[in-house]
Amino acid sequence: MAKKKEEPKYVLDPETLTFELQEPPRKDWWSLPLVGVLGLVLFVLFMWAAYIWDFSLPKTAILRFQNMEWRTRVDQISQQLDRWEDMVSQLEIRDDRIYRSVYGMDEIPQTVRGSGFGGENRYDDLQGTSLLDLTKRLDVLEKRLFIQSKSFDEVAHLQQNAGDMAAHIPAIPPINPDRSTYRLSSTFGYRSDPFTGFSKRHTGMDFACKPGNPIYVTGDGIVTKVVTDRRKGYGFHVEVEHGFGYKTRYAHMSRIDVSVGDHLQRGDCIGLTGNTGRSSGPHLHYEVHYRRDYMNPALYMDLDISPEDYFTMVRKPEQ
Repeated sequence: MAKKKEEPKYVLDPETLTFELQEPPRKDWWSLPLVGVLGLVLFVLFMWAAYIWDFSLPKTAILRFQNMEWRTRVDQISQQLDRWEDMVSQLEIRDDRIYRSVYGMDEIPQTVRGSGFGGENRYDDLQGTSLLDLTKRLDVLEKRLFIQSKSFDEVAHLQQNAGDMAAHIPAIPPINPDRSTYRLSSTFGYRSDPFTGFSKRHTGMDFACKPGNPIYVTGDGIVTKVVTDRRKGYGFHVEVEHGFGYKTRYAHMSRIDVSVGDHLQRGDCIGLTGNTGRSSGPHLHYEVHYRRDYMNPALYMDLDISPEDYFTMVRKPEQ
């Protein structure tokens, strides 16, 4: 189809009141490329400025501002957690070294106190986020507080029964303190072993006496061990748990009058002295343990007590 020829256009001249032929505008071939190049340059300059001065779109700027707010809040919570963790640590130290120690309770291991919750998949939704470490710390702190609460419950229970504590601590001689009936043949501490001659720690006190002397439990407690082997080690011997961290052992006996599980009161007769086991002569070997450590029994008794006063606290065995 042939291109339609553009008809001439006449425009009224207001001054001469005549119609004059209007020339069509001349199209410059170079204007369009120039506009394109100028636009490209402006775009490059904008991108460069955005990179240098970190320009952002309004939506991006809003999101970035919100992200900074959340990071600030996370940092504040982390600092608060630091303070809470320090406070809980102080409670744990006081609990182990004062409260539990006073009542003879073992310290709670840090591996138990500081353990978190099992199952890593509980944190799958938080992987790669700043909340992951925060959530783990909160879980551990929750566990520590739970364990501390249970520990305080245990201490409170013992505190309610603290009146019985004095009766449970081993506090009297295990045999008649009449000096004419025994000889203190070996004290607590290092000595020359009677069998090997080498220096060895002696973990109790030895009361050399004739076989058949009554042995009395030195504090309220429960019989937890009875051994009747005449040839080895302690020979016939009895162990009594007194609670509050204390335990006593009575060894080289000739006769045992109690059984495992028996509840004893201070002064009950548990058997007779003898010469069983690894023994160089008739005697009673007596030990005091506190929280699984050997203690010097002499610190818990008065060997100068009169026999009359002593027998007001014990019950002689039936003949």
